[in-house]
Amino acid sequence: MIKRKSISLLRASRQPSLCWRCTTSLATFRPLPLAHRIAAPRQIHTTHSNYANPLPLGGTVDGPPPDPPVPQPEYITRNRLRQAAIPKPRTERFWEDVHLKVVDGRYKILLDARSIKTSAKNDVSVPVNKPLLAYALQVEWATMRNSKEALKSHFIPLTSLASRAIDLEIAEKDSTPVETIEATSEGEEGGEVDVRNTREQITDFVMGYLDTDTVLMISPTRGGHLAAAGEKQLRDRQLDVAHDIVEWTQENIPVPKGEDKLDFVLSDGDHGILPSSQSDRTKQILRDTISKFSAWELVGLECAVILSKSLLVALRLVMENRKTADIKWDVEDAAKACNLETDFQVEQWGLVEDTHDVGHADLRRGLGAVVLLVSELNIPLPEQ
Repeated sequence: MIKRKSISLLRASRQPSLCWRCTTSLATFRPLPLAHRIAAPRQIHTTHSNYANPLPLGGTVDGPPPDPPVPQPEYITRNRLRQAAIPKPRTERFWEDVHLKVVDGRYKILLDARSIKTSAKNDVSVPVNKPLLAYALQVEWATMRNSKEALKSHFIPLTSLASRAIDLEIAEKDSTPVETIEATSEGEEGGEVDVRNTREQITDFVMGYLDTDTVLMISPTRGGHLAAAGEKQLRDRQLDVAHDIVEWTQENIPVPKGEDKLDFVLSDGDHGILPSSQSDRTKQILRDTISKFSAWELVGLECAVILSKSLLVALRLVMENRKTADIKWDVEDAAKACNLETDFQVEQWGLVEDTHDVGHADLRRGLGAVVLLVSELNIPLPEQ
């Protein structure tokens, strides 16, 4: 009984079943023979396939390569018309021309008929013995494209220095170290504002660099990186520059008659990088020398000290470039003297773009502005 039932179930399982999606019997599908199941290449098109023929490396023809394609004349004309239609940046400024005019023995920089004013409302004018500075100021304002650039100090570095010197010069003549200036920003009221451009304040500021003067700081004997074979080490280069500048200072800074020359103390890195305290006598003699500087030379000295971090380098740069007819120590010499360590590192490790190259150019630009500020040149006045 059990056997017959199992046979009937087996027969029932052999019956064709129907797919639930359609009424077609699954038993009607049969697997393809093995010969038909082998994948045959599918013909995309009926044409005969052509194989590539490799060419020799030298080409198929001798002689030079053909000329590059030349654009058609109509394309050149169309491109020029398209470029001409592009709007060009306009010069949004209230002046058209920048020119110089000699007034009372001074070059006055005029924007059309208007004069440039300092922060203390003084006219920007340059003595006639500084024609290079006057022409540089003219170029500085002539290259501006809009009036907003005149409010940014990095667009008018020469004007900023000249304005400070002019305000100092007038303040000393009037004996008014505190001047009344009008506020320019909204919400502020005008009043007495200490512009901090007096001679004593500038002198105290630059004298503060003497004990930590860059030229007087010498690297230690051991440690650090060595120079290439046949080149001087950083310490030897620093000692050469320090001795040269100290010797020049001793010969050119006047001392009272009968007294010894100035003495300077080097800060030796072998004993630690510490400030080298100079003697009170040296400080007083240097202070007396600086007190005799004109307003233009004093402002130039201040700028050179900030850039070089060295009072001795700034002193030599100002005093050597007063007379442009005989310059023995120029901007390049000053820049190399105060930047020895950075130049040595660049030699060892290479130049970092957008850092070392920018600092290299910015240092020389600033020191060049100092030379323009302090230099004097006697030439005939231009005809008006």
